[in-house]
Amino acid sequence: MNKPQPVVNEVNAPFWNALSEQRIVLQTCGGCRKTVFYPRVCCPYCQSDSLEWGEVSGHGRVVSHTTIHRPHHPGFDDEVPYVFGAIELTEGALIYGQILDAPITDVSLLGQAVEPVFQPSGQGQTLLAFRLAETR
Repeated sequence: MNKPQPVVNEVNAPFWNALSEQRIVLQTCGGCRKTVFYPRVCCPYCQSDSLEWGEVSGHGRVVSHTTIHRPHHPGFDDEVPYVFGAIELTEGALIYGQILDAPITDVSLLGQAVEPVFQPSGQGQTLLAFRLAETR
């Protein structure tokens, strides 16, 4: 079964189109210069409507996580249990996604470095996930 597909509209299309090209673009506010996620029409910090799209690395650190045992959609049934996390990107935005290679234990992943993974989800759409980054 395919995973649920995002609803693409004129506000978030640049984000979803870039993922299909295996790139991540987010909005940066022209007023306060903060990077924001999810796509929107005005900055949640200063309410400026001067938002510009720009490519980001997708690298970040885990700030929260949980293990999913009962998925919210049958498209994820074959993947349980899996770890879902809140990731603070290097560029400052908070974004959420599955952490693919995370151990399914009580081990805390807080502060662990992650890197992006682009996952086809069916019907031509790509979803963003993460994996633990190798420490060098």
